[in-house]
Amino acid sequence: MILTNEIGFANAMMTERVQAKSGGAIQTLYRCSVLLWTVGAGVPVSTVLAAETDDTKAAQHHQSKDRHKYADDDKTHHQDQKVSSENEIPSSVENLVVWGEGKKNATTDGTGSYVVKAVSMGKMLMRLNEIPQSVSVLSRQQMRDQNLNTVDDALKQVPGVNVNFYGDGTAGMTARGYALTPQFDGLASTGGLQMAQQFDLAIYDRLEVLRGPNGTFQGSAPPGGSVNFVRKRPLDHFKAQGSFSGGSWDNFHADADITGPLTASKRVTGRFVIAGTDRDFFYQQAHDRRWTAYADIDVHITDHTTLSMSATGQKNDTTRFMGLPRAADGSDLHLSRNSFVGADWGRTSSPMYELGGELEHRFGGGWRARLTGRHRITDTSMHYTYINSVVTAQKTANFVVANSLIHDQYDGVDLYFTGPIHAFGRKHDLVIGGNYDSDVMTDGGASQNSRVNTGLAGLDIFSPVISSTIQPDITTMYREPTRQEGVYGSLRIELLKSLHLLMGGRISFYEYKYKNISTNTPYVISLKNNAVPTPYLGLVWNIVSNISAYVSFTDTFTPQSGYTPTGRLKPDLGQQIEGGLKGDFFHHNLNVTLAGYRVIERNKAMVDSDLAPTCGRNGTSDCYRAAGKVRSQGAEVEMIGRILPGWDINASYTYNDNVILKDSNAALEGLAYAPNSPKHLFKLWSHYRFAHAEQTKNVWSIGGGLTAQSSTFGTTRTVRQGAYVVANAQVGYQFNPKLNVAVNINNISNTRYYQRLGNVYYYNYYGEPRNFMATLQSIF
Repeated sequence: MILTNEIGFANAMMTERVQAKSGGAIQTLYRCSVLLWTVGAGVPVSTVLAAETDDTKAAQHHQSKDRHKYADDDKTHHQDQKVSSENEIPSSVENLVVWGEGKKNATTDGTGSYVVKAVSMGKMLMRLNEIPQSVSVLSRQQMRDQNLNTVDDALKQVPGVNVNFYGDGTAGMTARGYALTPQFDGLASTGGLQMAQQFDLAIYDRLEVLRGPNGTFQGSAPPGGSVNFVRKRPLDHFKAQGSFSGGSWDNFHADADITGPLTASKRVTGRFVIAGTDRDFFYQQAHDRRWTAYADIDVHITDHTTLSMSATGQKNDTTRFMGLPRAADGSDLHLSRNSFVGADWGRTSSPMYELGGELEHRFGGGWRARLTGRHRITDTSMHYTYINSVVTAQKTANFVVANSLIHDQYDGVDLYFTGPIHAFGRKHDLVIGGNYDSDVMTDGGASQNSRVNTGLAGLDIFSPVISSTIQPDITTMYREPTRQEGVYGSLRIELLKSLHLLMGGRISFYEYKYKNISTNTPYVISLKNNAVPTPYLGLVWNIVSNISAYVSFTDTFTPQSGYTPTGRLKPDLGQQIEGGLKGDFFHHNLNVTLAGYRVIERNKAMVDSDLAPTCGRNGTSDCYRAAGKVRSQGAEVEMIGRILPGWDINASYTYNDNVILKDSNAALEGLAYAPNSPKHLFKLWSHYRFAHAEQTKNVWSIGGGLTAQSSTFGTTRTVRQGAYVVANAQVGYQFNPKLNVAVNINNISNTRYYQRLGNVYYYNYYGEPRNFMATLQSIF
């Protein structure tokens, strides 16, 4: 009921915005919307009300101090003034002092730039050229220019990232041949990215992507890297913006975003975002309808302490499409791109709600502490059909009806301290902290195949007569808690003014267990690792002021469930050596990165064929040895930023060679390891505005993009496709500072390709044919 009421407030708010000549009514409605949503989500507002009693003069004094707090580091200052200046820190985790440039903000919304001044996923708020690993940031401006509305579409633009579609609004994301893991505002999470519903992109300011192992802050994870989802935060001045898009196959999307102070003193600020999608697809029978609402309140309790509280909710109703089949030998059946295989009633519903909170305090001497917590609940129900036999020449096959229920509860807490240390006449930076992450999944599933129900055998794959009343009973439910906690630290040592050593690591504790809650059996601990170290070492040399060279060693681990004759297998270790060059040009408006890397994944489970099946808890399971090995190596080139006034670009080339070095099946040795992972991948997006920055009326703009990749194979190796190229274009027109329109043309050449490959039965998805999308954007 509260969510429904909130949508009503948002609609009223947007209507008033169009009609009113002043912002007073809008701001009043906005304040009511944010407060009502937050109260309805269970977030207390007593702190907000108390903060309003602060004296206005004190607030003005606070603002005045902030304006003068970040003065440039003048070389003529006295030594004590210089040390004090070096100790200055941002007023929050989103701000960064860039010496010689004054106060800069790491937030990308409203900057009009593809370049960021800092990255927050490493806790220290470091510039890109200070990080000895490959990090890319997708800014709000690029999302806006390309009309990106989903996390899947956004990550497709990031260098070296592959997005594998699952046909129900979820996807799998990989880099360097391995899965990516998520962080949410720097808080690491075990799950919530792979095969999971995502919030609308409208609530995020930017996506920070680190490629390669991130064991220091992520803990147990594959060596692919991390994606940090950074939410939009409230502003201390009023701003409202929105967009409406409509395109091919009845694809509609709309969002509204409003922010500003909630009190006269500006000590309490808020932000409210609402977004919705209602669309069909190029393939038949499919539909997706979803909405997302997000609210955030920041309370500046004192000049040095800030409390942030947020609530996010989303509901969806999405067709579950399992993709197209292939021939028995894996070859393409050349089905029409609009083909839909399966019953048209297949559905996925995943309502998702999240509460978050942050408390940050800034101590003297440049030190600060930050406590972050989040609680997310997702309830997924799926009822759908898929093929489980080879398709005949008559295009018939046997079907399975599946029914699934999954309840996920994610809880996470992270606490860290960071600040400078002065020793040996130099300034060093330290981060020390710990985190707790829990994912409790309660799930169950059931299916019915043609052996049980002969009516599911030999059906037309395009129009199978399958009743939606066939809903297999779920008789067994499991509860599966995954818990991970650890302590971490990182030290940035200034060896010379131009040379910095980064060292750190983490000690992790991991446990996964399960129990049959239908029969109430005891928990079975399936995976457990205690005190696993993941070290980190890096070196950054500033060759000249704007070019640096770096080298790093990073580590991560993944627990394994197999047993040796003497106990559980050692964890799977992913270790990476990376080196490269980073540069920023044109007054820090263009970043260029050149990187080379080599990842070795060791201790992969291999069946020990020399031993009888005498291992495991009951002494009846196969015995394993931690001897498997996989290698992933390659190079990456990235250029992002502004080449000339009005000309923005994001271009990248990735070369990745992943191969199985040692496996239980000797026939696999020497073969590529990762499906849907091309050896060569090129991505380009460029946008040009035909006017100077100060001109905001009657301005034309054009944009263009290109994705090219080499051949790939699916989850079954015989399922393959060759190289392909897809090009996109955009034309835009800005009427005035508050209104602009853009038309996107995707897949200009109407290239026929598969965006994802699976096996001979399902998970093969065509890429979108040529399509159009028109977008109207406004800012107040």
